[in-house]
Amino acid sequence: MGLRKAHKQFIDYLQSTCMLSEATLRNHRNIFELLLRRYPRLTPDMIDVDLMTEYFRWLGTRQRKVGRDSHATGIKKGTVATYWKKLDRFFAWLCAKRILTANPLRAEGMQCPRVYYEDKQFLDRPDMEKIMSALSFKIRWKNALLKTRNLAIISVAANCGLRRGELLALQLSDINLVNNEIKVQGATSKSRSSRTIPLNSRVRRDLEAYIKERERAAHKTEFLWISDRYDGRLTVDGLRRVVSIVAEKADVKFHLHQLRHTFAVNFLHNSGLNSFKLQRLLGHRSIVSTAIYTRCLPVKTVRADVERLGDLENTL
Repeated sequence: MGLRKAHKQFIDYLQSTCMLSEATLRNHRNIFELLLRRYPRLTPDMIDVDLMTEYFRWLGTRQRKVGRDSHATGIKKGTVATYWKKLDRFFAWLCAKRILTANPLRAEGMQCPRVYYEDKQFLDRPDMEKIMSALSFKIRWKNALLKTRNLAIISVAANCGLRRGELLALQLSDINLVNNEIKVQGATSKSRSSRTIPLNSRVRRDLEAYIKERERAAHKTEFLWISDRYDGRLTVDGLRRVVSIVAEKADVKFHLHQLRHTFAVNFLHNSGLNSFKLQRLLGHRSIVSTAIYTRCLPVKTVRADVERLGDLENTL
């Protein structure tokens, strides 16, 4: 069996048995395609420790396109770890199917890079104010519909903590302005479970303004975020362009997932560091995943808790 056919069966297995989200499956496909781009004639008997060592060395030196007109060399350690884990899972499946005799990524001396996240992933208040100000005043959008749409997109991302795929998959019926709730459907979530998130006054106001403009334009698509070119859903590339424009005009370098981190840090700060409530809102299966979002909590968030330890009445 050829590797491409085997990988298709592997994806079918992940989709039907493991119930992984489309975004995760797409990630598996992209990583496999890059492996074949490096070794177009790759066969199972070629996969060994030497080949994989050379492959990861190549990943660290290859030039890749970033944006429209710029290039970068190599990839981050966290990205290497992601590639390693995805390929490791595929190779383990190949071994179980007896297509591969041994998994080279589990051989002695081979170790997945350990990633320590110490960088600040959330956006602080001044940066968020710049972003919202740029959306409202600095950018000349084509019309009121696109202005309110883009403002509502950033508002939902920062105030509800949705993943990119969840955000783009939202349908108009998922928004309940009567009960002030937004529903993330299990079929569109990485965790494959549905969840309901309360809307605060800011995001409710932004959604109301957008939906009013959308109704005025008489769009019929069931998806919440409409395209700026036709009566259909906003695409990944379309969303990426919006974030790029906002980042440039606001003079704040950020990506969409940082808004999810911003939501998490703000929630923890205002909820007494309640990670279990945050786990539910973020849609994590495990509290371990939620713990990642606490890695860069600002000192001021925990200062009051530490201060209370100085009170003898609050100690054991």
